[in-house]
Amino acid sequence: PLPDIKETIKRKELEEELAKMEQDAESKKVKIKRTDRVALAKLLEQDPYADADDSFFEEESYGTISALLGERAKSFVGIPSGPLQVGHFIGALVIVLMAFVEYPGFPLTNLPTPLRESLQGGLATIYTINIGLAVWAVFKANERGQSPLLWGVKTFSVGGLALDQLTQLPTLEQIKAAESRKGARALKKNKRR
Repeated sequence: PLPDIKETIKRKELEEELAKMEQDAESKKVKIKRTDRVALAKLLEQDPYADADDSFFEEESYGTISALLGERAKSFVGIPSGPLQVGHFIGALVIVLMAFVEYPGFPLTNLPTPLRESLQGGLATIYTINIGLAVWAVFKANERGQSPLLWGVKTFSVGGLALDQLTQLPTLEQIKAAESRKGARALKKNKRR
């Protein structure tokens, strides 16, 4: 028999309500700074794996390390951005090795000349596209208050994955608009009291 639509709707409403309750509990949780060693030590005494859970900590600014690690980026086909970018970078290094280094006896560097030339042509095509993306990333980084040099180099090395990660970050205008909305809500709450 087919499931009853009323039961399905009730179950969905219940799941939404539970998710909202979890979110409310999460927002009420006291958060600490990662640099506060005393509070961090107490937290780790209670839960040894707490340092891996970002919900215990205040949100930090998005800096160079965050950008290099691919933090806060949406996953691509279920694969997190960081490992995917590392894999692309290592793959590119191996293809550069295969295309430009000739060393007899090693299977990756002992390739026939036509195959080696094909790899060189493919790399030239990919990195020509990546140069264009890197120039675009420099302008996008300025819009987001990020380091143009960092994003230019990263986009040149891993291409569209880095550009996608950069464009997921909010622009300075979006941040100001969000802060003004938060400020307006805070003003409304103070007027009610």
